[in-house]
Amino acid sequence: MTKKIITGISRHPKRFLFAIVFGYTALWTFLEPLFAILDIKPNGYNCWFLIAYILTSSIIAFIVVYPKRKVKFSLTNTNTKVEIEFGDLFKSVGHKVISANEYFDSKIGKPVSPKSLQGIFIEKILGGHTNIFDDVVNTQLAGQEIGIVQRNDGKTLKYELGTTITIKHNESLYFIFALSNADNDCNASSTPSLMLKALEGLWNKVRVEGNGIDINVPLIGNGLSRVGLPPSQLLQLTLISLLKSAKERDLSSTIRIVLTEDIFEKIDLEIIKNNWE
Repeated sequence: MTKKIITGISRHPKRFLFAIVFGYTALWTFLEPLFAILDIKPNGYNCWFLIAYILTSSIIAFIVVYPKRKVKFSLTNTNTKVEIEFGDLFKSVGHKVISANEYFDSKIGKPVSPKSLQGIFIEKILGGHTNIFDDVVNTQLAGQEIGIVQRNDGKTLKYELGTTITIKHNESLYFIFALSNADNDCNASSTPSLMLKALEGLWNKVRVEGNGIDINVPLIGNGLSRVGLPPSQLLQLTLISLLKSAKERDLSSTIRIVLTEDIFEKIDLEIIKNNWE
């Protein structure tokens, strides 16, 4: 908590100081007349009262600048609402989005890292049964491959970025879309322009099969896809893509972007909300 408070103060130092002054003034304005009415004379304890005023106003200031963990806003001139929060994608209610590479590789270790969302999905949601993932890819994308590439490891059928499959598990539909290129050694890479292209394909699939249910999206482009932008810019890029798509045709009523705790200090949700309201 201390670290988060320090983060809040560093982001909004003027607001923190103003909150202390305002809190102190408000306390003084309220308590001084009250002491007069009750005939309380704190003679000899002025120092302790002063310390109490300062501590109380500081606590108020800490609360005021404490970083937000969740914000909500509507995309201008659309029916789409956006929620951005820190949490666990897999525990979120609604459909979920996961990125893959252009080959829809599935083997855990190499090429699919067990720490990636796709790796966690295959191991924990599908129970490690890569054949389920592969069968869906082969069935839903039959005839959509754009080439066959011999690689040192991984699959050989290559698909367009933005190509999206869906896998149903319990009450959730998982949208898995091709976000990044992959070389012969299974190293993933992407760029902002390629990310926008991939997101366009994802939103088109969400529009057709989302059925108006909340869609939970991770921070697209962060991590192993190597888009090359800091988290705050990746978030802005996702919102730009989302706005463009929502203006063309309605998407799901709520798109929830779920951020991981390790980037809490890198994204100021309050600034994001102010920029998009």
